[in-house]
Amino acid sequence: MSPRPDIKTAKRHRTPAITTRVSESLAGISGKLSDKDRRLEIASQNPLPNVVVAFSGGLDSTVLLHAVTRLKDKKFGRITAVHVHHGLSKNAGAWAEFCQDTAKKFGAEFVLRKVKVVSSGEGIEAAARKERYRVLEEVLKEQGASALLTAHHLDDQIETFLIQWMRGAGPEGLSAMPALKADSGVVIARPFLAFTRKELEEYAAKKHLQWVEDESNEDTAYLRNALRNIVIPEVEKARPGFKTAAQRSIELVAEASQILRETAAEDLKEVSEHETGFILLDRFFKLSAARQTRLLRLWISLHGLKPLQRNRLLEILRQIKETDKQSVLLFTSNDKGVRRYGARLMITAKEKQETIPELVIQWQGEESIDLPGFDGRLVFKKNPKGFNETYLKAMPLTVKTRSGSAKLKIHPFRPSKKIKVLYKEAKIPDFERAHLPLIWRNGKLIFAARLGEEIREKLDDDGSEKYSMEFVKNPELSLL
Repeated sequence: MSPRPDIKTAKRHRTPAITTRVSESLAGISGKLSDKDRRLEIASQNPLPNVVVAFSGGLDSTVLLHAVTRLKDKKFGRITAVHVHHGLSKNAGAWAEFCQDTAKKFGAEFVLRKVKVVSSGEGIEAAARKERYRVLEEVLKEQGASALLTAHHLDDQIETFLIQWMRGAGPEGLSAMPALKADSGVVIARPFLAFTRKELEEYAAKKHLQWVEDESNEDTAYLRNALRNIVIPEVEKARPGFKTAAQRSIELVAEASQILRETAAEDLKEVSEHETGFILLDRFFKLSAARQTRLLRLWISLHGLKPLQRNRLLEILRQIKETDKQSVLLFTSNDKGVRRYGARLMITAKEKQETIPELVIQWQGEESIDLPGFDGRLVFKKNPKGFNETYLKAMPLTVKTRSGSAKLKIHPFRPSKKIKVLYKEAKIPDFERAHLPLIWRNGKLIFAARLGEEIREKLDDDGSEKYSMEFVKNPELSLL
């Protein structure tokens, strides 16, 4: 009898139930919020983190709120559902009522905030999103919660990737949404990024959940809806299961983006002037063009300036390299400007075009006097080499920005020099000089900000205390 063949049966790998996977994902988020995450510098002050849930009443956020509340007092502390009433749909009022009833049913606290959406050119969708996040972050800070939880899932992630790709975004844009992000003290967690909408529908069916449908989701005039309802279903037909592969690609792009950021950060350290943080161009020009671009993007973002489109950034790099001017303003954003000055790149307070009027002050012994037109204050400090107190108090002082041909003697063994010459010798840029105060007394210049005091007006000791002056810029408006 021939030997019995070795028959093997393939083991059946069972995928954990959707409810289990959802619960495990949320438990993982809870763990990161409860323990110190040094990369994000976040930590909950409580054993169980309190969270705010963005709750629209749709399928995704309903599943999220239900799943989170099942873990209340186990993985999460106080749970607050926040519904933002945009007023853009005739059904907005009914949705708000549904959300309030559902939150109560699930055992979550509920906050309703009404907003007025006004588009300023970015489109109504973008304006509504901006206003929604503003409110959500506001509630988060009011409650001192650990994080904001949103129900973005894998389909949303792929849609975002495609939208960014169509806009010509770089690695950061193509990285789409991170699962956990800390920015300006606000932590945003997205526990569903590994789940498809179909899987969330499965969860909702198992738990017999009800939700509302936003009729605007069917309007393919919106790019995201067109991708969701037309493009992605066709891709799914051509390549079933492509979403899992797309998820891997997005994760790889995110990893590459992180490496690029870290490289740019190291480059920035190498080219930055230690004392000022200015970029030293002789070091900057030694980098490849690609690394220069990445470094400049990072530097601009670290100072809170709006990101630049690639063609604008390349034009700025060209100007940096080719200009033969001592000082050139490259671009402005918000209240700041990027400028090349000599062999340095610097970010400064945005130049004011208006003329600062003369200001007359009477010192009465205060520690400082505000000079609002100059975005700073004049500080008086006791100094045995300063002016007599009686001299400074005897008559009003006039604050100006222009000196004409006035001279100042700031060193005992050097001749007096014109203000313009002294500023040039001190390497103070001309664009900064226009907003530095000059102090006059009885028609004589006695102090120039960033330079010093007129020593010929420092009279013999009359027995009174002696004081020196110093101009201090408001920190947020000084050179960065």
